[in-house]
Amino acid sequence: MEPLSDEDLMLSTPTPEELGLTFREEENGDFWATFEPTGIAQPIEAEQFPQVMEMAGFSPQEYPVDSAALSILLDAMRRGESCDQRLGGPIDALPEVFASPNQMLAGVVVHPPQGKGKDLTREALEAALKQSKIVRGLLEDSLNELTSEAMQKQLRETQKPVCMVVAYGESAYDGTDAWLETLIEDITDRRPQMDEEGNVNFLELGDFPHVEADQALVRRHPPTDGKSGWTVTGRTVKGRNGKDLTLKPKNDSVKLADGDEDLLLSSTAGMPVVHDKGAQVEQVLKVEQVGLKTGHVRFDGSVHVKGNVDPGMKIVVTGDVKVGGLVEAAYIKAGGAIEIGGGVIGRKKSDKEKHPEAQKDDDEKGKINDAYLKAGTQIKARFIQEARVEADQEIIVQKQILHSEVTAGIKIMMPGRGTIVGGVARAKEIIDVGISGAMANVPTKLIAGETDDIKQKITTVNNNLKQLDLQRQQLMDVIAKIKKLRKPISEEKKQQILKARDGLKNRENSLYDEMAELEKELKDRQSARVQVRVTCYPGTAIHLGEDEFSPRNDLGKVTFVLRDGEIIMR
Repeated sequence: MEPLSDEDLMLSTPTPEELGLTFREEENGDFWATFEPTGIAQPIEAEQFPQVMEMAGFSPQEYPVDSAALSILLDAMRRGESCDQRLGGPIDALPEVFASPNQMLAGVVVHPPQGKGKDLTREALEAALKQSKIVRGLLEDSLNELTSEAMQKQLRETQKPVCMVVAYGESAYDGTDAWLETLIEDITDRRPQMDEEGNVNFLELGDFPHVEADQALVRRHPPTDGKSGWTVTGRTVKGRNGKDLTLKPKNDSVKLADGDEDLLLSSTAGMPVVHDKGAQVEQVLKVEQVGLKTGHVRFDGSVHVKGNVDPGMKIVVTGDVKVGGLVEAAYIKAGGAIEIGGGVIGRKKSDKEKHPEAQKDDDEKGKINDAYLKAGTQIKARFIQEARVEADQEIIVQKQILHSEVTAGIKIMMPGRGTIVGGVARAKEIIDVGISGAMANVPTKLIAGETDDIKQKITTVNNNLKQLDLQRQQLMDVIAKIKKLRKPISEEKKQQILKARDGLKNRENSLYDEMAELEKELKDRQSARVQVRVTCYPGTAIHLGEDEFSPRNDLGKVTFVLRDGEIIMR
C-alpha cells in the first residue's frame, strides 16, 4: 500500500474539535494539550499531529513537541481517557564546552534553540566558558562568530549543532642541555674504507686519529633556558632549563683556549680521546706482540699491537686497543675501541682456570670462555670463536661468530654473509646478520631490546621515591613537634631543617629526571629489531622485548620486529 500524500494526509486528519483536543500556552511558554473524549472514536497517528496543531492555530516550529510526551497523549486518546499533558516548551540555545585531556585546546558545541527558545548570547557563552574554567587563550573571532546574527539564523533554520574551537593554550618548551661538539673527525668511530672502484675492505680502517699541539679538540655549547606555557584553564606549564656541564682540562695534555672558556685545545701531540666531560690527548704504546717478553700490559692510553696477543695474556688500557694479528685465549679491556685485524679464539675452561678479571664479570658460571674482550665503545674483528665479547656501543664482525657470547650496547653488525652459529648474541637496538644458525639446528640465540634491566632500574627509582616520601614525612613530623612546643629554635637548627628540606627536593627532582630518561629508553627499546639478510635456520631463537620466536623451517631474508608486544616477521 502506497503512503498517503501530504494532501491526502491533511484531508484524512480530524479537526481538534472532532478529536476532543484543545491547546494552550502557559505564561512560562510551556505548550499543553487537553483531551476530553467526544464519544466518537477518532484514530490519529503521530505523523498527523502537526496538522492538528496547525488547525488549532499553533505552529509546530514555534511549539516543538516532545515525542515521549506526545506518545502519552496519543495512548490516552486511544483508550478514551481524559488527559491534560505538557507537550513541550521553549528550549534555549545550549553551549556545551569541551577541553582536550592536556587542557591545551577548548571547543564549544552550540545546540540550536527550539520553539520560542532564546538565541545564544555572548553573556551565556561566556558564562558557560567560565563555569568550565576556560579563562585563557580565548579566540575573540570564534566567540563573535558563535554569537553572531547569521549563526543564530543558521542554527534555527538547520536545527543542527555547530562545533568550533574557542581557545588555545601555549605549549612549554624545555631548554637544551649543554653539549660538547667534537672538532676532530673519526675520534673513535672509524669505518671501513672504500677505494676508487667502490670496493670495501673491512680490514683497512685507516690510522688512529692524531693531533698536534694547540689543535682544537672539543667545544662546549652552553645550555638554553626553557620557556613556560599555559593551558586554557590558566594553569602554568613549566619548561625545564637545560642542564649545564663544566669544561675543564682532565690533565696536562689539554688546555682551555685563551679568552674562550668553551674551547678545549691539545697541549701536546698525540691521540685524542673524547669523553663525556671533555677530551684528553694520549700517547700510543706500540709493541710487536703481547707475550712472555712484554708481560701483561696495563697502560693509561692506547696500545697498538703489530702481531698477536698470546694465550693467557692481559691488556688493560684507558684508550683504544689495535691488534694486527690474532687474540688467542687472552683478556683485553679497553676504555675506548678494540680492533682485531685477525680474529678472536678461545677455549672453554672451568671457573678456576679462567682469568680472575673475566670471572668477576661473568654471569653464567660453568660456561666461561677464557677469551674475553670488553670495550667502552666499539669492537671490530674478522671472526670470534669460543669467546665472550662485550662493547658499550657496537660490535662489527666480518666473517663468523661461533659458539660465543657477544653483547653490544647498541648494535651487532655482520656485513655480507657474516654468520652467527651457536651461543648468544645480544644488542639493545639492532642485530644485523647474514646467516643465523646452521643446517644442523645448532641452538643460536639472537636477543635485542631486552627490558629487564630498565624495568629493574625503574623499580629502584620508584622505591627511592617512596623512601623520600617517608623521609619528608619524618621531617614534617619534626617541624610539627617544634611548632607544638612553641619554643624558639636556634638559627643553626633552622638552617639544618631548611638544608634537609632542600636536599630532599633536589633528590626528588633528580629521581624524576632519571625516571623520565628510563621511560624514554624503555620506549626506544620497543623498536629493536633482528635482521637476517640471507638465511635464518631452525635452531635460531629470536628474543625481542619479552617475546620469543623460533622458526621451524628455513627462512630467507627476514626482519623480526615487535608489534604490540609480539614478534612479527616482515
